[in-house]
Amino acid sequence: MCTLWKSSHRFGATAIVCVLGLSTALLPTVRGGSDQVPTASQAGQLSLHYVEASQGLGAKLDGGRTEIEFGDVNRDGNVDIVSIGDHGSPLSSNEHGVMVWFGDGLGQQGQWQLFQNGNFGYGGVALGDVNNDGSVDVAFGDHHNYSDNQFGNRIEGVALGDNTGMHWTPWDQGLATNGETYGMFGTDLADVNNDGFLDYGSNSFGCCSGVHVYLNRGDGTWSQSAGFLGENSSDDLVFADFNGDGNADMATANRKGTVFLGDGHGRFRPADGNLPPMSSQGRAGISVGDVNDDGRDDLAFATPSGGLQVWTMVSNAVWKNLSGALPASGKFEATQIADMNLDGHGDLVAFGAGRMVVIAGDGKGNWKLASTFTTPGTQGYAAFRAGTDVDHNGYPDIGVIAAEGNPFSARNHFHVFVESSPATALRIFPKHPHGGATMVPGSVRMFEWNAAVPNGFGAATVSLAVSSTGPNGPWKKIAGELPNNGRYQWRVPADLSCVSGCDVRYEIKAGEATTAVVGHSNFAAKSGR
Repeated sequence: MCTLWKSSHRFGATAIVCVLGLSTALLPTVRGGSDQVPTASQAGQLSLHYVEASQGLGAKLDGGRTEIEFGDVNRDGNVDIVSIGDHGSPLSSNEHGVMVWFGDGLGQQGQWQLFQNGNFGYGGVALGDVNNDGSVDVAFGDHHNYSDNQFGNRIEGVALGDNTGMHWTPWDQGLATNGETYGMFGTDLADVNNDGFLDYGSNSFGCCSGVHVYLNRGDGTWSQSAGFLGENSSDDLVFADFNGDGNADMATANRKGTVFLGDGHGRFRPADGNLPPMSSQGRAGISVGDVNDDGRDDLAFATPSGGLQVWTMVSNAVWKNLSGALPASGKFEATQIADMNLDGHGDLVAFGAGRMVVIAGDGKGNWKLASTFTTPGTQGYAAFRAGTDVDHNGYPDIGVIAAEGNPFSARNHFHVFVESSPATALRIFPKHPHGGATMVPGSVRMFEWNAAVPNGFGAATVSLAVSSTGPNGPWKKIAGELPNNGRYQWRVPADLSCVSGCDVRYEIKAGEATTAVVGHSNFAAKSGR
């Protein structure tokens, strides 16, 4: 198990309504039926504190939905932010193509730097290494495929990166060839057929281009393995593993269904089962992550009445409600599942009507409010991500694009909020794989971590090793001297055997300091095909 660390905290600024207490036992419980903002005395008991770190992000000039992803596209060890255009792109907007805000890892004292390439947008975006060359590549689904060249002339696209975040080479033959005509949006990458290459999935922008999954042939060509046309949508799509078989499943904000279970060959079957009813545009604000510590992904969403719910799959298309005392109604629009307080359990982050909440989970379906703050003047949300540490203090941070201003002329504004605790010791916190997860030999999967690096230690590197004989090793190297950016894409060895579970050792070095932990991974490796 990973030894968790609690640092001292400091009071911050910038439109934050909560301050810190000394005991998590004093946290106010979130009560069902309301999303009421805590009183001042309650806010003083909350355990996480966020400050704004948005210098250089500027304002989106137009409204409408978009999507953002965190990732280190230039491999400098600092997390960047990626999007594609905005609602007016590329006709009446200064935002266009693949947009990268380069991060410097300095948080509130830092500065984001924007670089744009391409003449298309707006829509969804995903990051991953699709050709296994070690560079971060970009995938997208967009509504305005107005490019006059191959880069961005399809409503579904993939382009190869070169570790600069500035140059992209189209790698997309065969995408958007199955009736998608109006526009695509929410986009994700996962190895859905376990062949060692990331595959592509995207959901329609509204009605009616449907949902489509394309297999990566490894040579720049793609072929559809699953999909449908028609039905309304509220845009989002994400891959996950809900039933723990090691095969990539899919969650979509589409009226035809939310959850689709994968068979390891690229085919999917519906599995909404006993999930509650959804709106006419599909389930809103979907996100995935493990909240009950079983190694399987769970599903979070905002209800039609603006409340929050979390469900876990207990058998094929049979779901159990883990919502407990989460608000049953309110104005929430978007969710994210991530371990925000580093206790090893998945927490729920939610946003709506200008209010952000972080609700801590205990792995058993109990919830307590850990932080809340507002973005004044917000009329709605455009994009939302949480769970990645952008300032190297170990704690995950939050990014949101919110429509702000007059309800009839609101414009999208970009915010990043970082948890304000200083890093006082060199630490590394494993995130994924979580205990009980299954990885299929030969497939591509992700390792994820957060790390605390004190000021003055310099740039850190991370090394990963795996043991199939228990947490004491012996250890076999996975990768060494990686940038400390929180993510590594791994092709699971075809001969990896985890009869009693495999463990992962995470080692971080910065300056003369080194520390290592064995993560709470204990995953299984078995055939999912």
